Amino acid sequence: MGRIVIIGGGFAGAAAAIKIIAGSSGRLDLTVVEPRERLGRGIAYATANRDHLVNGLAGGFGLHPEDPGHLVRWLEEHAEKLGWTPPAGTPCAVSSPPRAVFGAYVEHELDRAIASAGERLRFTHLRDRAIDFDGEVVTLASGARLAADRIVLATGLFRKEPAFVTRALAQSRAYVRDVFDTDALTSAAGAKHVLLLGSGLTMLDAVVSLETRGFRGAYTAVSRRGLLVQARREAEPWPDMFADGPLPKTARDVLRRVQRERRQLAANGEDWQRLPPLFRQYAAAIWRQLDTGERAKLVRHLGSFWNLVQHRAATPSFAVLDRVRGEGRFQNLAATITALEPAASGARATLRPRGERQALSLDVDLVVNGLGFEFDWNRLKDPLVRNLVAKGFAVPHPLGSGVRADPDTLALVGRDGRVSTRLFAVGHALRAEMWEASSIREQLDHAIRLAKVLNRAGLMIGEAA
Repeated sequence: MGRIVIIGGGFAGAAAAIKIIAGSSGRLDLTVVEPRERLGRGIAYATANRDHLVNGLAGGFGLHPEDPGHLVRWLEEHAEKLGWTPPAGTPCAVSSPPRAVFGAYVEHELDRAIASAGERLRFTHLRDRAIDFDGEVVTLASGARLAADRIVLATGLFRKEPAFVTRALAQSRAYVRDVFDTDALTSAAGAKHVLLLGSGLTMLDAVVSLETRGFRGAYTAVSRRGLLVQARREAEPWPDMFADGPLPKTARDVLRRVQRERRQLAANGEDWQRLPPLFRQYAAAIWRQLDTGERAKLVRHLGSFWNLVQHRAATPSFAVLDRVRGEGRFQNLAATITALEPAASGARATLRPRGERQALSLDVDLVVNGLGFEFDWNRLKDPLVRNLVAKGFAVPHPLGSGVRADPDTLALVGRDGRVSTRLFAVGHALRAEMWEASSIREQLDHAIRLAKVLNRAGLMIGEAA
């Protein structure tokens, strides 16, 4: 009986396990290496704050595309027992459940898949970390070694650590590295002014957490472009701009198409949020036919805006920020921080506003890292990542995000240019190969595709059950 090892037990790893189990037809030995006690949570869905919501509507986030109403029915049956009900008068399907509740759903579905497989499945959750791989054996932080026929990298998210934060500040109570660390946020109790690094969804999580704790001081958010997170509005997709011709083959053509449709939307008084759902339908197909140079251009000109328009906030979460802005307590700056160090007040930031030569200083009581996550495998300090790269099993993608992989099989491409028959990836590691690999929908697609690849190749079929 062959063994499949999934490294990482967050959403992508749990979804892969669910689909691999469902797609197998014989005896299966499946191990998930994940240090957390509960699978399916990762960083995003492990938060205990019930005001941290899934950034979309429940009707679109089920684990079973063949059964679109599955999550909604599950919520109607289980969510109240978990301490959540939709807002009064709002159907469950058009509500945004807490991420903790969604994590419980993923965990429940994994448990159900394991139980349904019965004796043909040997499932193991190892609470450990993978730190090395020699081509045949995975080494764990505990010193244990796992022989594996197929390894699935579901390594998840790695926090972005800004270089301008001094060690002294990082070790002080004036700096919060993790917005989901409830103990660290106790430092906000006496604060009057908080500096937020970043202006996206992680920054919004920080504001929601602080407001929930009773903070009523001022915020200054700083990011290079000053692009502030947007609220999600459910809008019908814009008429298909690609229906009457071939897909664009250059970054310039893509940008021209998008800009043309944006102008048309504005001229018609339409909501710009009708455009992202349409573009998303074609994004992967357009991306696949662009060469590396054209992809780099598209990332440079459209990447930040895509993250802004695609990864929008749930309406209730954004309402918190909207209230804070209405009270005059929120300032959003487009600037580059050049230094951040301890000060009498807590911390002092030196920053240069975009388009200006003169630097300015800003004294704050607390600094919260809301920059999000690092995707460049050349910069990651994780031992497994470093060893995979050093040994040539993984190649950091030239676009600076994730690894080289075959988009059809999700198998890694090694330094020798060969497609691996042993190493596969799902989730964030495929970001540069797939254009979009951060959302539930895309990561679920990875899991489904991988299960089919393994099944077609006979990699999950052992002796008859």
